Amino acid sequence: MRTYFAPQPDAYAGGDLDNAQRIGKVVWGLLVVLLAFLVPLNPPTEPFGEAGWIVAAPVIIAGLVTFELMRAGRVRSWDALLAISYGTVIAIGLLQWLAGGVTAPFRSLLLLPVLIVAATHPPRRIAPFMGLVFVVLAAPFLYDAWDATRAEGIVATFVIWCALAVGASLLMTGVRVQRVALTAEGHEARAEARIDSLTELPNRRAFDEVLRTEVARSRRFSLPLSLVMLDVVHFKGINDGWSYAEGDRCLREVAEALRTAVRQPDSCFRWGGDEFALILVGTKAEEARLLTERLDAEVSSSCRRPDGRPIRLRFATAELRDGLSPRALTEMAGVALTAAKLGDAQKMNATSST
Repeated sequence: MRTYFAPQPDAYAGGDLDNAQRIGKVVWGLLVVLLAFLVPLNPPTEPFGEAGWIVAAPVIIAGLVTFELMRAGRVRSWDALLAISYGTVIAIGLLQWLAGGVTAPFRSLLLLPVLIVAATHPPRRIAPFMGLVFVVLAAPFLYDAWDATRAEGIVATFVIWCALAVGASLLMTGVRVQRVALTAEGHEARAEARIDSLTELPNRRAFDEVLRTEVARSRRFSLPLSLVMLDVVHFKGINDGWSYAEGDRCLREVAEALRTAVRQPDSCFRWGGDEFALILVGTKAEEARLLTERLDAEVSSSCRRPDGRPIRLRFATAELRDGLSPRALTEMAGVALTAAKLGDAQKMNATSST
């Protein structure tokens, strides 16, 4: 009950308009069939004689048009669906009046729009609708003779309908709340699937998605785009010489330094192992190299190896060219980083030999 009466920022949060429209199509189709059966048996000729057909004809035509709109999927808003329900109640009340008032059977059809409104609309919109339903049920006593027995029957009918409406609304409110919770969980899971648990930077899955988007935007607006791959110099020695815990600590520090230093709208990602990736929007390769020098200096000043020496980064840059796909751009940067690693290794071997 707390959930039922709790204020909602979106009155239709968790609602499925397509499903509501499909239910509406069934309900109004059934109404058309019932009207086709009841109208010939209870013609609208009581107050005005045969002239009553002139008033009833637009009502019947409107019902057919409404059914066709529902069948064609043309009712595309909750407000339109609610307005049609209000119009249906008024139309049924008009037919009730034209066919004899209290004795006419059309008021039984009111249960159909009651159920669809209760099942598809939030609680605060059901109450005024039920008020109109009660007015239509009681209206015949304004122009017909008062009958206490019939009045008691109408009140009993209305109470039963209210109970059915509350039951349908409670059931669908639970469904709405569950759908909202599942949607939120889905969004949370989607976000978590794109975050690296160690560094809390976006991971490779997120990198692939962002790079595709930025490459498309770069080509659309003729903007430069650079991709920088980087790793921690001699990171393996940290894991082997101290521990993986120390290696993880160094990676977290590097990630935090990169997150702080990289400007918007550029993006920083954990690629894997000790490798990171930067997507630099509106940046040429020459400008990217200047940025990498600044990043290396900032990381060196704020991040320390277990022995107290500064952590150094190794960079490789690739710029988007005509004909390059996101995958090819990534491979180009990866090959450049591998070449930089091999170059450093050769230098170390040469130094050791000397």
